[in-house]
Amino acid sequence: MTRPGTAKRRTRGPPKLKGMTDPASFDPLDPGFQQDPYPWYAALREKAPIVRTAAGLWFVTSRALVAEALARPEVFSSRFGTPRSPATGETLARIEEIQAQGWPEVPTMLTEDPPVQTRYRRLVAKAFTRRSVQTMEPDVRAIAAGLARGLLARRSADFVADFAVPLPVQVIAAMLGVPGDRLDDLKRWSDDLTVTIGADTPDKRRIEAERGALEFQRYFAGLLEERRADPRGDVVTGLVRAHLGEDETPLTTAESLSIIQQIMVAGNETTTKLLTGLVHLLATDPGLWESLRADPGRAAALTEEGLRFLTPVQGMFRLVTEPTSLGGADLPAGAMVVLSYAAANRDEEHFDDPGAFRPDRPRAREHLAFGWGVHHCLGAPLARLETTVALQELARAATTIELADPGGLEYEPSFLLRGLRGLPLTLA
Repeated sequence: MTRPGTAKRRTRGPPKLKGMTDPASFDPLDPGFQQDPYPWYAALREKAPIVRTAAGLWFVTSRALVAEALARPEVFSSRFGTPRSPATGETLARIEEIQAQGWPEVPTMLTEDPPVQTRYRRLVAKAFTRRSVQTMEPDVRAIAAGLARGLLARRSADFVADFAVPLPVQVIAAMLGVPGDRLDDLKRWSDDLTVTIGADTPDKRRIEAERGALEFQRYFAGLLEERRADPRGDVVTGLVRAHLGEDETPLTTAESLSIIQQIMVAGNETTTKLLTGLVHLLATDPGLWESLRADPGRAAALTEEGLRFLTPVQGMFRLVTEPTSLGGADLPAGAMVVLSYAAANRDEEHFDDPGAFRPDRPRAREHLAFGWGVHHCLGAPLARLETTVALQELARAATTIELADPGGLEYEPSFLLRGLRGLPLTLA
């Protein structure tokens, strides 16, 4: 794999931006930023590629600096805790009361460092190898084809609710051994577990989400017990049986729940948001749509450029373990850093014309949409497969695809998970 930051760089700088506010006023929780972060990212890369927000977060937007931090996991640690905005007062007390009824959150893959993270990662890696994922293609294609036929039968549909959500939910449910009658619960739990990530969430919704998280824990704790008595060929059974060495103890229920939560959330969020963003582009660019219809094999290139251009997981936290410097900024131990993959993926110093969507782009796979290094996303092969297959089946099923409400589109209020709330379409 090419190490980030090693490609030949261009000498010309980014275009000058007019009317941007001072980097000191940058606020990732601002609704305007969350609806369209890219002008801000460009301004920050030019004026302050590492900047401290009023809330104390250090945002890194230069690709070279993001790459440098990713290459130093011993200093920029993944032990940042739960990636949610904190609650206070009575809301915090209520949340802690609900949490006490479940299992503690255990750092496993996303929020742990090697060598501990390596052990957990190895436990689930086999389920997400390219070879393992390729065996799933017939099932993924059957699901995508059925959903595409459903869209065509309705003629008018919300692509998010009617295709982009159910496709990955059905796939991940099959991997986890969750029956079809719990698909709505699976999506609801995924939403509850992500609603506070990079967002300023109302207290009532926080408490509601915590109840959903407890419901998730209780359901999968029961499923783990079922698999101990009745093993199946699913990931949950794999966790029950997981042993990496003769002297190692089995995973605890809390450890297994942490791993299942990460598989479920990552398996839903990335594909749903990537696929929705790509279909939005196809619906607004007839030439792009016609080229896909003429050659469904182009879907893989669309997917790869979509990862760079859209970057559904816009960034990830890192915790500074010791005093260090990055891009000329002195960071104290304990500083919380946000590595902005989305900003890095549109860095003019690495990609030509980064604000343009170009499926034929050279070196497209040098994006950081799945991170890089020890925390490169395990589910990357599955997300690529699902998105590529989905685009192919849509192109085979539909002749035309258009936006039904171009002016009513809105992105979810988060600076880390970026995707459209809905995408009304008309199809023929």
